[in-house]
Amino acid sequence: MTIGVIGGMGVQATALFYEKFIALQTVDVEQEYADILIYSKSSIPDRTAFIIGESENDPAPALIHAAQTLEAAGVACIAVPCITSHYFYPALSQAVFTPILHLPQETASHVASLGHEKIGLLATNGTLHGQMFHHALAEKNIETLTPDEEMQKKLMDFIYRIKKNRLSDPRLLHTTADALLAKGAQTIILGCTELSVALAKEPRVGYCDALEILAQAALTFKQNYLKEECA
Repeated sequence: MTIGVIGGMGVQATALFYEKFIALQTVDVEQEYADILIYSKSSIPDRTAFIIGESENDPAPALIHAAQTLEAAGVACIAVPCITSHYFYPALSQAVFTPILHLPQETASHVASLGHEKIGLLATNGTLHGQMFHHALAEKNIETLTPDEEMQKKLMDFIYRIKKNRLSDPRLLHTTADALLAKGAQTIILGCTELSVALAKEPRVGYCDALEILAQAALTFKQNYLKEECA
């Protein structure tokens, strides 16, 4: 079986997802690694700009085209290492028969399993506006804290610099996280995959990395798929 990936949003996050997916696997020979087909479609329009009304260029058709292309190639499931894109999850899931992993829900389940009741969320304006994490976490009775307006503005600039491969000081990630921890957050969700890239450059424990969770979810899907196939 083959895992499909809609990538390119951004390119560094997609590459890091692949690295994490590989790192989770233990094999005796390279042929045992899961097959993976990555469609790095960087031309997909800006998700946040559309969601918050700054652009009329709808990303949904391009996302659907990518999903249908992967489905036509025969993938067993689809992972999307761009959290803001999950705003379009309903349209995507209706456009294909192939299951699509829902990253905010996977992350909420993971956080709930750790017993957390209050978390800090670092994400794009589009993700915050779409409330994908808020809804998923609320279903688990988990309270969500987010940065204030000034900090969120700095975080968005930080995220876009990573997308352009112009990250200067990854420590801003920790500064923003610390402000939420001071307000009572028990952990910090990296709710944008560019922030996973920043963490890789300036590592620190105590984060809930959604990109790591997506890699694990994809691997778990593969393992369950093979079990059902052998049953």
